[in-house]
Amino acid sequence: MQKMDEVDISDFLDEEAPGDSREPEFSQSASGFGPLEENDSLKTRIAGFYINKQLEDSILQHGLIPEHPSETTIGVGFIDIVDYSYISSWLSPKENQVFLNGLYSAFHHVLKKRGGYLNKISGDSLMFHFGGIIDPLTKDLSPEESNPLIARLLFLTCIEIQESCRLFNRADEDFIPTNADAVSRRSIGQAFSIIRNLRENLSLITGIDALFQVRIRIGAALGEVCIGNFGPEGARQWDVIGLPVIEARRMEASAPVDGVRITKALFEVLDRTGLVEQYLAHFKNQASGFYQIIKSEELFMIREVVLKDKRNVSFESCAVQANPDLPEDVWRSVEARLDMGESGIDAILDLIKYYRGNRLVTSAIEELFREREIPLRKAAIFRLLAPEHYRELLEQNNGSESAADKSAEETLSLYRLFLILGSYQDRVKRVEKPRVTDCSFIEYDSWLAGKLQGFTVDYKDAQRQSESVRYFNQVMLPSVFAYLEAALREYLAAHPGEIGITDCP
Repeated sequence: MQKMDEVDISDFLDEEAPGDSREPEFSQSASGFGPLEENDSLKTRIAGFYINKQLEDSILQHGLIPEHPSETTIGVGFIDIVDYSYISSWLSPKENQVFLNGLYSAFHHVLKKRGGYLNKISGDSLMFHFGGIIDPLTKDLSPEESNPLIARLLFLTCIEIQESCRLFNRADEDFIPTNADAVSRRSIGQAFSIIRNLRENLSLITGIDALFQVRIRIGAALGEVCIGNFGPEGARQWDVIGLPVIEARRMEASAPVDGVRITKALFEVLDRTGLVEQYLAHFKNQASGFYQIIKSEELFMIREVVLKDKRNVSFESCAVQANPDLPEDVWRSVEARLDMGESGIDAILDLIKYYRGNRLVTSAIEELFREREIPLRKAAIFRLLAPEHYRELLEQNNGSESAADKSAEETLSLYRLFLILGSYQDRVKRVEKPRVTDCSFIEYDSWLAGKLQGFTVDYKDAQRQSESVRYFNQVMLPSVFAYLEAALREYLAAHPGEIGITDCP
């Protein structure tokens, strides 16, 4: 696989940043150990190199190392890079290190600016938190004062980190903060050079499409945890343990790409303090097109989430939109893939599937198709999804199929069709709980017969549900998208090699 070789990472890996003073390399003796004073110096340098500077500064300000853990309310956030394996496949191991170091340095700059604490980095994910006994922002505040502050800082940090990632994807030089320290700026600049090279290197466009993006998910939660020193002697870490950490990880795992998912408890704090309303006004003001009319319940979408891999555990949460220009970005993405011809069809369908529950993004896609004169055959999809309602429409048009189809095409939006599809999906994915039968024991035979009969009924219910799920996944859902794929193929067959017909509004 072709790697990017236009940027020689080694050229600037050893380059000194302005104001970066380095001590000479430590020289060991033949035995592997230098003089005692040199060993002590190395220990000091090791501690200075690897210790978390925020932790050090906070403990110094606190005045002592907290020996005992404490229970307190904090805000926890997790960031994960979506499908990083795809991104990393285009970079050498060294470039991957530079890429991630720079990206995380940019996120850390946002975090430090708002007073957050970078808890840990694990591969392509990052954990951070606000609050705690050594947090200088909240340690002297009452819970009534600190909790709203933590919630606000946590939420705004999540939103700003998503904004930083968008700047990175656009190779916008505003991604490199002017007020960051020299070492951080150097690290961020190196990652920026990589993404800019990917954007500008025309020789790679045939191998890696120009829509190469770093996408992140962010999850956040607020609640009471145990915070303090964890780990064995010699490997202590300042860490947090508690349900909010688990919840924040679950929020991240189910968060929308380019968005944020927060717990309902965190949303309620934000709502009480007025931040929900403030963010809605700010978001609509930042939007350049479709999202100017977004509703509060679309910006903060509260839904029940079911995690299949966690024994169907369910929780209420809130998915938050973070990109004011998402409909336009998806428009451009779909249009670019249209210009790729047949090879772009699968990616277009994947985008439509992913965003089919978003009214304004779906409206943007449908508007693009209208501009390109791609007939979606919405009446045919309506017949598939709602045959009884289509028969009613047919009766209203005196049995004229052409008139009924015309009415459906004019009155039904693509989003409305997806709502019908979604209602089927919600119905079939609903997990049926086992029946609760009377377990009072009277005598052996009757009690056992009742239990065995209950098992059989539960089995038949599960069998019916499984059949419904299979029918939806293997027939209903692919059939709807087969109609859309047929429309795209029809369009491409009629416009071979045609590029750039319209511009995004």
